[in-house]
Amino acid sequence: MIIDTHAHVSDVKFDEDRETVIQRAFDSGIDRLIEISCEMHYWDKALELLKRDNIFVAFGIHPVHATQATATDYSKLKTLVQNKKCVAVGEFGLDYHYGASPQNIVTQKESLVKQLELATEYKKPVIIHCRDAYDDMIVFLKEYKNIIPKGVIHCFSGSPYQSEVFVEMGFMLGIDGPITYKKSDILKQVVLETDISKLLTETDCPYLAPQKYRGKRNEPSYVVEIAKEIATIKNMSVEEVLQITTQNAVELFGI
Repeated sequence: MIIDTHAHVSDVKFDEDRETVIQRAFDSGIDRLIEISCEMHYWDKALELLKRDNIFVAFGIHPVHATQATATDYSKLKTLVQNKKCVAVGEFGLDYHYGASPQNIVTQKESLVKQLELATEYKKPVIIHCRDAYDDMIVFLKEYKNIIPKGVIHCFSGSPYQSEVFVEMGFMLGIDGPITYKKSDILKQVVLETDISKLLTETDCPYLAPQKYRGKRNEPSYVVEIAKEIATIKNMSVEEVLQITTQNAVELFGI
């Protein structure tokens, strides 16, 4: 069994062939798929995907969209999180990549607290987005350690030290297409030093296609390329990596 624990199949880039992409994933050995719906205008599209038995969902508000989120959006999010096929809250977190202003950072942190509290209330794991903000995220999560549910640091790209801190906090690390890139020595070191029981395989499709498909639209069926790279780094068989990371996902998300 193989699980893509982080896909954005609702994205507009799949509008012309969404069903074909999904079927190709299942035909290639993907057993289950977790759709990450973290933009308010995609929430209803994600609900449509749940008509398939082996698609699950996480609902959240991405930090880039936190400034647009209204009280009505948070109210709707609370309802969505209670859906029986919603297996996590996310992705949400901190994103300083585009030069976030001080006020924007405040808003992101307020949104982060709201969604941590929501996940705690409904006993859901969290999918944390962190981009160019790892040190701040560590400080923040230590401050709110009493309300942090279990979860994953999505598409991890930090340092070995930062990875150790997150793992010690109880988080798993999401490993995506960049692990296959030639200039990903730091991420390869993180994977080498992190116990396989703390890793999840993600595509983040349609973004971050593995090296074999770089420059093309990413899709769930490519998740096996990430498992292959992890296997090479850790001197394991691909089958072992798939078995363990799948079990990690089952235990974290309850699917």
